[in-house]
Amino acid sequence: MLRLTPKHRIIVLLIISTVFLTGCNGTIPGLAPTQTNTPVPTNTPTPTETLTPTVTPLPPVGVLLAPPEADSELVEEMRTLLSEWIPALGYRFQVRPSLTLADLDRDEFKLIVVLPPASDLGTLVAAAPEARFLAVGIQGLEPAPNLSMIGSDGDRLDHQGFIAGYMSAVITPDWRTGVIGVADSGAAVEARQAFVTGVEFFCGLCLPTYPPYFEYPLYFELNTGADTVEWLAAADFMIHRSVETVYVVPGAGDDAMLRHLAQSGVNIIGGVSPLNDIGGQWVASLRFDPFQAFQDFWPDFAAGLDGQSITVPLAITDVNPKLLSPGRQGAVEEILADVLAGFVDLGIETPEENP
Repeated sequence: MLRLTPKHRIIVLLIISTVFLTGCNGTIPGLAPTQTNTPVPTNTPTPTETLTPTVTPLPPVGVLLAPPEADSELVEEMRTLLSEWIPALGYRFQVRPSLTLADLDRDEFKLIVVLPPASDLGTLVAAAPEARFLAVGIQGLEPAPNLSMIGSDGDRLDHQGFIAGYMSAVITPDWRTGVIGVADSGAAVEARQAFVTGVEFFCGLCLPTYPPYFEYPLYFELNTGADTVEWLAAADFMIHRSVETVYVVPGAGDDAMLRHLAQSGVNIIGGVSPLNDIGGQWVASLRFDPFQAFQDFWPDFAAGLDGQSITVPLAITDVNPKLLSPGRQGAVEEILADVLAGFVDLGIETPEENP
């Protein structure tokens, strides 16, 4: 029997222990475990749709329709304001000398402000019911739901005549006043009638206190087309009767007549601005101001108010403070406000009343 020495026993025990531990570990010596990589998912690109560029539509148009014959000063005033006001509404602003039915088909027109003269405006209004029209100073138009009019009834010469009469009576001693007018114009005749009413509104019977004792106010009328000689005769009629203030109705007289009156010391009230060389005798101008009427109406028009008819108000301009003091001007303006409000009977006689 083989007997192991203590040294050999220790060696055998070490071998047995090594084999036992190797079996428990479950691995084969010399072989390293391999690592398995898990696949990482990748995103598959999705085809994108090709974008087609779109055209942004232009804003609608707001137009100032100003024919070449229109008042250049009024055109410039209107253009200056509308170049700000129309874009503020979100519209493109244009100034055009004309507008045709074909133009209406090419663009979207929302606002059209029209100055005279304007031919065939009624046709445009009827052809574009979606557009809103504002006619300034154009007469003879038929009312329409999409049309507003400023001064379509013309200048109210009866208003002007009444205020001229009242003003002349306020500033003239003994109320020695007169009017030079146009005989064959209905509006001018109404201006003369209203002038007489305006004088009497202030002074009643207007009887002078010292000679000459004419029945003031006086008037002298000639037909349209009268020449300078005839108008100078009208001026002499007033001068020889001691008239101190004359109202010249629009359409009456000429520059020679105005200068003759002024050189004779007669004060003048008119409907236009004075000549440069007669300013010393010019009391004031009584002018109709469509531009002011336009400015006053615009906020309502911009807010959508249509189908309106606006009377152009009368304004006192070119005032000579040496002849019409601020206090007297204030008194005249108070009466003017009453006239414009319709509170004053202007004394206009119809043909039936005065056959």
